[in-house]
Parts: sequence; C-alpha cells; structure tokens
Amino acid sequence: MVPYQYLAANTAFLLGLQAICTSAAPSVNVALKTSFNSAPYLVELLETAADENSTAYYPLLDRIAEGHFDQASTDRDLYELFKKTLQDEGHLAKAEDISSFEYALSIHAAAPRIEAHYQFYNTTVEPTLKRRTDKSCQTWLHFNGQQYCDSDLASSSGELLDQERVLDLPFDRIAGNKQSKTPAILYADIMSPTFREFHKTVSATAKSGKTSYRVRYRPSIDIAGSPLAVSGYGIELALKRTDYIVIDDRQAEDSDSVSSDGSSAKLTDEDVADLKPLSSKELLRLDMRASSFVMSSADPFDTLLKLTQDFPKHSAAMSTQEISEDFRKEHLVNREVFLPSGYNVIWVNGLQVLARDFDAYAMLEHLRRERKLIDSASELGLSGKEAVQLLSHSSISEASSSQEPQRYDWRDELEDGKVIIWMNDIEHDKRYAEWPSQVRALLQRTYPGQLPPVRKEIHNLILPIDFANYKDVEMVVESLQSFVKRKVPIRFGLVPKTTSAASSEQAKTVYYLLDTYGLGVALEYLQKLSSSQGRKLAGPVQSVFDGAAKGRKLRKDRTSAPLQEVLQNDDFNARVASARKYLGRLGASGNTPPFFVNGIPLPMSDEWLQEMSQRVSTDLRTVQKAIFEDELDDDSYIPEVFLARASARRNPWVIPEDENSIRQVNLASLSDLTEGAIGSVPSLPASKDTVSSDLVHLVIVADFDSEASQRMLSALLTLRKDEYDQVEILLVHSSTTPLSTSSFAVELFKTMILGPTVSLDALQALLSKGKVTVSEEDVVAANAFWSSADRFLEEIGFSSGDQGILLAGRVVGPLPSFEDFDGDDFETLLSYERMKRLMPAAAAIKGVNIADKANTALSFSKLSNLIALSSKSDVPEGMFDSSPPARSDVFSGWTGSHTLIERGDAESATIQIVASIDPASETAQRWVPILKVLSELSGVHLRLYLNPKERLDELPVKRFYRHVLESKPRFDKAGSLQGTLAHFGGLPADALLTMAMDMPPAWLVAPKDSVHDLDNIKLSSTQGRDIEATYELESILIEGHSRDVTIGTAPRGAQLVLGTNKDPHFADTIIMANLGYFQFKANPGFYNLTLQKGRSEEIFKIDSAGTIGYSPQAGDEITEIALTSFRGATIFPRLSRRPGMEDEDVLESAKTTADHIANKADAILSKVGLGSVKSGDVLSKAQKFGSGLLSKSGGSSTDLATLPHADINIFSVASGHLYERMLNIMMLSVTKHTSHTVKFWFIEQFLSPSFKAFLPIMAEEYGFRYEMVTYKWPHWLRGQKEKQREIWGYKILFLDVLFPLDLDKVIFVDADQIVRTDMYDLVKYDLQGAPYGFTPMCDSRTEMEGFRFWKQGYWKNFLRGLPYHISALYVVDLVRFRQMAAGDRLRQQYHQLSADPNSLSNLDQDLPNHMQHVLPIQSLPQEWLWCETWCSDETLGVARTIDLCNNPQTKEPKLERARRQVPEWTIYDDEIAALAQRKVGEGKSPIAGHAGGAGIQAEMQEADARAQREENEMKKQKSHDEL
Repeated sequence: MVPYQYLAANTAFLLGLQAICTSAAPSVNVALKTSFNSAPYLVELLETAADENSTAYYPLLDRIAEGHFDQASTDRDLYELFKKTLQDEGHLAKAEDISSFEYALSIHAAAPRIEAHYQFYNTTVEPTLKRRTDKSCQTWLHFNGQQYCDSDLASSSGELLDQERVLDLPFDRIAGNKQSKTPAILYADIMSPTFREFHKTVSATAKSGKTSYRVRYRPSIDIAGSPLAVSGYGIELALKRTDYIVIDDRQAEDSDSVSSDGSSAKLTDEDVADLKPLSSKELLRLDMRASSFVMSSADPFDTLLKLTQDFPKHSAAMSTQEISEDFRKEHLVNREVFLPSGYNVIWVNGLQVLARDFDAYAMLEHLRRERKLIDSASELGLSGKEAVQLLSHSSISEASSSQEPQRYDWRDELEDGKVIIWMNDIEHDKRYAEWPSQVRALLQRTYPGQLPPVRKEIHNLILPIDFANYKDVEMVVESLQSFVKRKVPIRFGLVPKTTSAASSEQAKTVYYLLDTYGLGVALEYLQKLSSSQGRKLAGPVQSVFDGAAKGRKLRKDRTSAPLQEVLQNDDFNARVASARKYLGRLGASGNTPPFFVNGIPLPMSDEWLQEMSQRVSTDLRTVQKAIFEDELDDDSYIPEVFLARASARRNPWVIPEDENSIRQVNLASLSDLTEGAIGSVPSLPASKDTVSSDLVHLVIVADFDSEASQRMLSALLTLRKDEYDQVEILLVHSSTTPLSTSSFAVELFKTMILGPTVSLDALQALLSKGKVTVSEEDVVAANAFWSSADRFLEEIGFSSGDQGILLAGRVVGPLPSFEDFDGDDFETLLSYERMKRLMPAAAAIKGVNIADKANTALSFSKLSNLIALSSKSDVPEGMFDSSPPARSDVFSGWTGSHTLIERGDAESATIQIVASIDPASETAQRWVPILKVLSELSGVHLRLYLNPKERLDELPVKRFYRHVLESKPRFDKAGSLQGTLAHFGGLPADALLTMAMDMPPAWLVAPKDSVHDLDNIKLSSTQGRDIEATYELESILIEGHSRDVTIGTAPRGAQLVLGTNKDPHFADTIIMANLGYFQFKANPGFYNLTLQKGRSEEIFKIDSAGTIGYSPQAGDEITEIALTSFRGATIFPRLSRRPGMEDEDVLESAKTTADHIANKADAILSKVGLGSVKSGDVLSKAQKFGSGLLSKSGGSSTDLATLPHADINIFSVASGHLYERMLNIMMLSVTKHTSHTVKFWFIEQFLSPSFKAFLPIMAEEYGFRYEMVTYKWPHWLRGQKEKQREIWGYKILFLDVLFPLDLDKVIFVDADQIVRTDMYDLVKYDLQGAPYGFTPMCDSRTEMEGFRFWKQGYWKNFLRGLPYHISALYVVDLVRFRQMAAGDRLRQQYHQLSADPNSLSNLDQDLPNHMQHVLPIQSLPQEWLWCETWCSDETLGVARTIDLCNNPQTKEPKLERARRQVPEWTIYDDEIAALAQRKVGEGKSPIAGHAGGAGIQAEMQEADARAQREENEMKKQKSHDEL
C-alpha cells in the first residue's frame, strides 16, 4: 500500500511528452454560432464600411437604392463589387482602410449593431403599432408623429405613434439637419424593393436641410435567417490523463546530457497513437531548443504557429534540437537590456496591450484608434514611422514616470495658524516616547507596507471634514482615531469644512472644546454625537455638548461657556472664516474636496486609504534617499523635502487632484483653427525671437463684457509682456448677452483689427481706457467677427456663454467665471503644462529630428497635443487591469538577427506591433495566431521576438489549441460566404482529452450540438468517426460596477432589472459588495435599466446608468443601454438613496403591519406566560393561507415564470457523460422519496447537449421542474485553468448571485449521490443562524485514519477542534447567506488564497472550511451523508444519502462501486434507460438513443469504467481527493 504522503510528493515530478507514430486518427471539428440570426450580407457590408468611415453610410445607401449592387449573384460577387465601390468612390481609399474593412467583415464586427436594430424594432416599435406591418407596409416612415406606408407620403395610416421612439439611439446614423424638430425615421429592410422609393424621397428632404433622416432596420419578412457563424475565439483540447503529468526520469540518472541530433528534428503532420513522458534532462532546455528550432526553419512564423498549437505532440522532436549559439547569445543580451526570460508582452505603437484585451474584437477597435491617431500625424507632415517614433519616444515615457505631482503648502501659517485640528504630534506626544528620534532609523528594515516608527514629523495628512456630516464624523472617530491609537507614524490634521450653517456651528463647537478642554473632549463630543444622532446628524446638540464637557478639567487660562455663547463668539467666527480661506487657498472648498498627503491633493473616494498608503510609501522612499545621501540629518525639518517646490495656492481647474480628468481636444480636427487665427479672429503672435520648442498656443474664451474677464485679460497681458513672450494668444468672445453700443467686446474687436497683427500695447491701452460708446455698424461688424469662431467653440465642447481656456489642446473649463483666475493661475498653468507635456514633447520632436514640422506655436502645439491624446485612452475605465498609459520604446535596444521574426514594411506602416513571445506557453498558443492575422493586414509591421525560458521544471503546455480567425472573408466554390471552424488533425488517438472554449471576456457560450462526450474525448474509441461539435454564443454580457453615491459604498444586494418595452423584466441581477460588480446575460439590443420593485426600488433610485464612464459626465443622466458590440458593454450605474432610507439594508425586510401586530401580541403573550408562542409565525402562516386562497380563485397557471418556488430546490453540476448519467440517477432518487414539489437548478455551460435534450423527458416523466443558471466568472476574480477546479469554484463562489432573490433555500447535491430520504427534511432543518450547513467528514472507518488529512498538519492546527466538512451535500439559507455578505467574503478569501497555486487543493471544500471562524458552518447529523471511504458499514443502514467518493486505497471505479454498494442504483439506471428507449419508440426523444437510451448506456458502461480507472490513476498524485 502506497503511503498517502508519497502520492502527494509524486505531483512534483516533471512532465514532457514524446510522440509515437501510429495509424490515422479521427479529427475534431468545432464551430460556434450565435443565438441570433445573421443579417443579409449587403447590410453587413454597409454597416462595416460605415464603421470604418461614417460619412460613407448615406452615399452607399444611395447606391443601394439605385440598384447598383443588384448585378451581384453571389456573396463573393457582392463583396468584390462593394469593395470596388468603396475604393472607386473614395470612401476607403487607402489600402490599410480596405484591409481593416476586410478584417472587420471576417469577424462580423458589425453584426451586433444590426441585431440591435432588429431587437429594437421587435421589442420597442412593433408592440406599440396598432396596424400590422406586413407586406402591405413592409417599409414605413415615422414622421411628425404619423406612420406612412406609401413612399409618396400622400397619406398616413391615421394612427399617432409613440414620440419616445424619435429619441436618438446609440446606433443611429443621422443625415440632414440634426437639430430638426421633425425628424424622419425610416423603418425598412433595405433589401426590399419598397425601401428604394422611400429612401429617394426622404434623403432628398434631408439633403435640403428640412429634416433629419435616420434609417432603422427591421427584420426581413421574405428572407429566413440562420444563426451566424462567428470567429475570434479559441478551442483547447487539454490532456487529462495521469501519465502526462508524471515524468519518466530514469534517463536523467544515466546521463548528464541529452543526445541532440538537430538534423532529425522536424514538426510531423503524421497521426500519433499516444504520448509518453520526457525526462527532466530532455525537458530542462526544451523552451530554448524549440525557439532555436523555430528561428533555424525556412519560415519561422509558420513554424512557430505549427509548433505552438500542437506543442505536446512536437515536444519530443524539439528535445533533440541543438541550441544555436548565435540564438543563445542574442537572447541573453536582449534579456540584459529589458524584460526577463519567459515574459509575454505586446506593444502596439509603443502602447502596451493587456492580455485580457488581446482578442480579435478589441484589437480591431484598438487598430482603428491608432490609425486615426497616425492619420492626424500624417496631416501634420509626419510619416507613419516618424509618428510612432514620436509617440513612443523615451522622453515622453520618462517624463510621465519620473514627474511627481504638484505639492501645495498645507501649513496654516498664511491663515495665522489655529485652522488645522491636529489629532497627534509625533515629536511631542507621550505615546511616541519610546520611538528613536534619529533620522537614520528611517533606514531600518520593516515589513512590506509598514512605516518605520521614528519620533520625527515626516508625513502630514490633512482632511477637510464637515462636522455636520455623519460620514465625515464617523471617519474621524472610527478610522482616524484608530490610526492614532495604533501609533501609525503619520500626523493627522482636520480642517473644518463649512458648507452650511449647521457645519459652521459644529466647527465652532469643536474649536471651543479643543481650546477649552483639549483634543480628548472634542473627540468624545464627536463620538457621542455620531452614536446618538446617526445619519440625522446636523447642528450641535445641547445634551451631547453638556455631556462631553461635564466634569472635565479646563485647560490653563480657559473658561467654560454655554453653547449659544460659543456659537456667537467672534473669535470662533474668525477661525471658521480662516478655515474657509485655507480651503479656498488650496482649492478644497467644493462639494467633494480632496485630501492632502504631504501637500499632494488626492481625490476622496472609497479607496482613499489605499491612495494615501501608496503616496506615503512613495514619499518615504524620497526621504530615505535624502537621508542616505546625507541631505537630511537629525536637525532637519523633514517636511521641507516636500515643501521645497510646493505652491502656496491651488486652483483645481489648473491642476485637478485626478490628473486623468484633464480633457484634451484634437487640435488637428478643429476646422476653423488656422495659423494665426480662429475664423476671422486674429492672434496676438509670439515673439519672433522665440525658439520653436518654447512656443505656446493659448486661446482665451471669455465674456469680455464682464469686469472679471477684463481683469483677467489685463493680468494675462502683463504676464505675457513681462515673462512669457513665447505665448501666442487668441481671444474669443462668448456671451449669452447680445452685443450693444456700450459693449467692451465691440471695442476689443475694433482694436484687434487695427493692424496686420494684434498689438499688445494697443490691447493694454484699451483696458486702461474708460467706457466708450460705439456705433450700430460696429456692433453688426463685431457680431460677424466673433461669430466666425462659433463652430470652433462647438467643436471644443463649449456652449454659448461658456468661458474657459484652450492651452495647446488642453481644455480648462467651462469655468463658472474668471473671477478667481488671476495672473498667478496663468503662470501656474503655463509652468505646469510646460513641465508635464510641452518640454517632453519638445525633446521628443528634437529626438525624432522633425523640428521643421513644429516651427510655429500652432504646429508645435498640434504635435504636443497629438502626444497627449495618444497617452489618454478613450475606452471607459474599468476597475482593474490598466495598461501603462504612457507609450514606450524600451524594446528598441533589442537586437534581432537571430531572435526576431519580422513582417511588413516598417517605413510605411501606421501600426507598429512589437511582441515578446515565449513559445512554450499557453499565452503563445493564443497570441501567435492573432499576431499572424494582424501581420497580414496592410499598414501593419510586426516584430516578434522569441523570449524562451532558459530552464523548465515542468512542461508548461498541456493542451492542443486552435484559434479561429481570418484576416478577410472566405467563400466556397459556389461563392457563398464560408463559416469558420476549428479543425484538429493528427491528434494522439489514445490520449484522454477534454474540450474547453477560450472566449472573449464578454461571451457566454455553451455546447449546442454534439453526440460525443466533449469532457472525455478519446479518438481511438470513436470507431473512426470524427468528433463534431457546435457551440452556441448564448449571451453577450452587460457588466458593470455600481456605487451608492449617498453613502459612498457599493449598494450590496440591490437588484437591477434589464428590460425592454415588450419585456420589462428581460433579466435581473444582484449587485455584489465586491467592487459593486454585477452582470446581465443579454444579446445585442436596446435596454432600459431599472430597480427591482420592492426593497430595491423603495430604498434606491438610479441617477444614471453610467454608460459613458465611471465619473459623472454631462448628458449621462439616462438609464438606456445599447449593446452593439461583441465586446459587450461595461457600465457604471450611480444609485442614490431616497430620503429617510440612509440606514436601510436592502437585504433586510421592511416591517409590515403584520410585523407590528406580532410584536405587540408577543409582549402581551409573554406577560401571561406564553412567551414561547410566536405571533409572527402564526400570522405568517395565515397570510400565506389567505394568499393561496386568493391566488387559486383566479384559476391555475402552468407558466413556469409565474409558478411559486418548489418545496425542494436542488442545485447540482456535472461535466461529461459519466457524471451526467449519475446525475440522472441522483434526480430520480430525490423524486422517488418525496411527495413535495422539486426543482433542480443546473449550471448550464458544463452540461452536454445530450443531457439537456433528455432533461425535459425526465422532468415530464417524474414531475419535477428545472432551470438552467449560469454566471460568467468575473474578470477581476482570479480564474481557474482546469475545468474541474472551475466547476468547484461555481459550486461555492456565486451562490448569492446564481439564484433568484426570492428563493430562500437551496441544497447542493453531488451528481454521484443516491438519496434515500425526503430532502424536505433538510429544507426545514434549523441552521441556527448559520448561512449554510455541511456534514462533517466521517470518523467511523478506522482503517482509513492515515488518510484523514484534516486530522494532521495544517488543517489540524487551523481548525482548532472544529470539524472538517465534506462538500458533496450542503444546504444554503440564501437569505442569511446574503445578509452576512457570505458570497462577497468567500470571493475575497478565495482571491487571496488562490494567489498561491498550492492552496485550496479541493476548492469547493477547503474554502468554506477555511472560513469557519468568520462564516460559521452548521454541522449536519452524520446520517445526512454516508461515504464508504470514511464511514463504517454499520452506519450505512441509517444513511439518508450515499456518496460515491473516491477511495485512495482501493481506487475502485465509481460505476463498479455503485452497482456493488447501492442495490437501487442499477434499478434506477435501468429505469432511465427504459424511459429513453420508450421515448425513442414514441418518436419523442429529440436525440434518440443518445441521452439515456439503453443502447448508449450499454455501449458506454465498459468505456465509463475504463475512464474511471484512468481518472483514479490521475488522482493518485493529489494531496487529497475530491470528496
């Protein structure tokens, strides 16, 4: 007998594979289709072209209406004619534009947008029409509230239409006058003949400017659709068997070197029977050998692709390949330059692309953005290569990484002191007395994240606090006071924020208590105030004030005063005014002021502690460096390090706390901005002596009739004259007040046009003059003059009357006014922009040698603006995973004579891709085919460097892989569009494989059609038949992160509903506490986001769906969502609490009238000695009884959606035909032992098509209900690679979001269990407040004691006497589970523990057992689960359920044990087989003979047994089995 510990040790052996040639094996072919139908090919061609060039849409519609494409008889003919039209008519004139169009067409990128049109028509338009839109009204116009079915628009249908549908939709393309109040909307199938006459009529009206024109597609009545075959995904066949994990290491003992015969190494296409292990010596340099082999081949790229996709098959051949000395040397040299070996990284035009974003659809969008950017550069005279070199120049990346944020003087000396309320004084407080006071103590080693305890003032944190705000006060008395007590070496200061009368009064009260009694009494007052007032906290409370001061010792020379006297005291009024002045000076007087860490403003958000910690850690390194270099000693005032370059004043418009909020406009796209002018408005030119790299282009948009703007202009001109003569200034008047004869703006106009250029002296002279009167003719001329800049203002996002600044493309504003903008602010703005953007840009321009293209203020600003735009993503921000915003050329130092694969023309390409690839990695399997397709596009240059690991300890690639992607559409011989699929040939026939999908992040996919067991593929067992499988793209995710803006946290437990006009409750979901995350399973279309009726709607309201981004933006106060992309949609809903609901928890039921009656009744009953009788229970039963009577009176319904929940709800998951067979038996055993209603819940994506097809037959026969549920693994939660571990994760991690909110209890039962009891007993089992109940592991079979891992080592120490429970059966109280945020806690703990790949060996079991100390488990009686491995034979008689858990001693297959151990198992098995056979005879079985039929049962029994033995062999190496 093998010791258990030895089995665990064997898992450390290495893996390698060696192919043995054999006879031909079947192939594996996999396709993926959408759940929605494809559109006519012409519509897809049209939308794809419009995505490349939006201006092409209506001209191409004209050509369609003219019948230009009627001559095409096949898809290929149509494609070629359409492409020729695009080129001939100049819509896509460049080769790279056509190439992008072809690529987008090949991946059907426009299909979701078209389907969104169809969905909108079916769910929003059609349900509201009284008249059927059949062939008599196939195309119709919505105009002026009427429906017109005739193209001459002579008469309407007579019915009024819903005007709501006139609103702009995200997928609308608009022609004509967009501001028209009578838009024309044509609903049409553009393939129908009736479309043509309508289009000619309406487009003519739109072209004349009389109306706006939108075409919205409706589904074709004549052409039947079929599912769309998509691409852009991967298929893996992963090795499953034991002998691919254990290495045969005997050869390693015989020789120190591997015999290499490089001449014999080749990639074979021959079929193989099986694979066998490699020795550790063969494996050691396998990555290097494979890379060297690739580079020595005739076509390295094709060789790399072939090698990576079938790496396990070719690894034996690679192990004999010699490593080229040239390759080895160059590889090592490149590693010294940058990037360790084995790293996979991709840069596109110097911008790093995250692995999660490297898929077909994301890259299409990325390349379109990059081409748009480079096209802007080419308009400035740069070649593609020059543009990329400029954008990724090291000067830019170094500037962004090396510059620290602007600091401000946080001290209150300028306000005469006494503004800041210091909570501690590290240098003088007694609590820090034992700390060393020498600065070199700061160099001592500490734990990561810990600050060295030194008795010196170093770090200062200043927080604006509204003492009348509960949240602010709670932060002071809970978080900040805790930090002080724990002696965190930071000095904490509070500054009163006085936004209301109540906050001013509270500030005076706190100042008084601080001065009169000391900090302790002031904090005690705040503590009592917070606890007594809660969220109702406002002004001072007399009783709390008196209680805090009562009996307290006065400070020296202080006298007590009543509250009213304190509130009227002039000294405290002055201090509050000083506090206002302090916050105003630091730009922190707004509604959401920043906090300051060592003078750096940081935004106050939920993550403020993390932001503070990161900033303090960074600043500590700065101080440590200064000490190490002897720049600081014990006598130094350390904060001077931060104050040296600190500014005394801060204008948040100039330098916001979140620098990502700075807005840039594309100067190159501003049509009226020319050299020296905006429209007719000339500039005040820069000095001719200015060096071009110092030039600055500045536009001031102001209401120059206001005195504030005139003062601002005077200060700016003085600054321009005295210090900044390199600035070119343009003035634009913007006002809502019409010009008049007394307008200064008219005089300004007259002054600006006096000479060939604007004179600085003339402008200053004008400002010093008094008011003058001008003529009406001057007013008219001035109106025309200033109006010439109207389009410019619109393009930079300014409305009439808006004021602001445009500095080299950066927009400051719109500003409320220029009242608080003076010369100092302009100086700060100019110096900040020069330091941040202009000087690095000048260095980059010089480095690329294009200074001649930046020799004016505008041309230099355009190039610097281009650089800024290239570093600012327009993709809505996510919550995790952000690539470095700055571009880089760190790879430019690599040499590529022997490690580089290159494709494309570097000189002309607008897209420069650089990739570092480790060939022996799963990442390479996915990336290489995508890179190959991208390299086939015009205008793309690829440099692919091989970056193998020097040593391998295990084979990193244990799968075969295909990525389905083409660079252009493919057609069959008949000219029809050809769908793509994944094809595997030459696979090892005897290998046991499992299929899995590698999807874009937003896709939810499940098997749709296959008779084979895709979880256990063995080609030698298919009798020569190919494996054919079709998957279905069932849903595309709408996901997001929501926040409660009232209290600043995630609205945990709130339920969101996604709906349409036709189906207001299309889908629902629950918001997690983890990042406020949620997801909807949807398909392309137009939806509305609402709150679920009930507690969610009572407590919250939706302020915005957050479709534009995380931060509030103008125009985002909508709740409509459009899903128009295969990439899904990410939204950031903002929820706020209704008045009076600030303390409510959405997961706790509101008290009803019955609850109040019950409470009073209980009080009475307890007085008469009947306290044990609970009135609430009695009333609850009465309510349910009455409800039942009322519901029955209206007749019964068989609609599953309206049925109440079943009495027993069983949740299970299975993968593979063997476990599905057991699952059928488990379900039958449940139904056989109860008279209660039963519903089964299954995770859909793991079930086979065979099982799902047979399930309705089982449900009908045995009278149970069922429902498929699923949840896409969130992108921010660490994933699992192995399918079995992923299944374990789904068993435990998403219990709070998988099931409806009104489901109270669910029971998980493993597929391989047999039930012998009424499971309703477990439904009613009292969990005593625990969120779930599990059965402890059995102790009664004594001979297995050595295998009980939970009684030894880590688990014994961790559990501290608590039992270790088995996860094969458990009951979950979903109400309690959600109230305790158990799901969020489990996910948080999982995310932490799973960082160590060796933790959570049995994820679904280890995780809840590990969490027992914070999430209690109610231990169920042992009788609830009996397992022969751990439980004695004597206890079998009382077992309620029997689990077929594995036995590490006997390794007996499950099927054999089931037949031997459970007599009824065979009876159930035969009964199900007979049912399937009977349904085959009746012709009712959808896949006769495959789901549960006797034929397939008999055929698979022996194969299942063999598969089980192989599975047990694999599990020998685990530290403990799945139990």
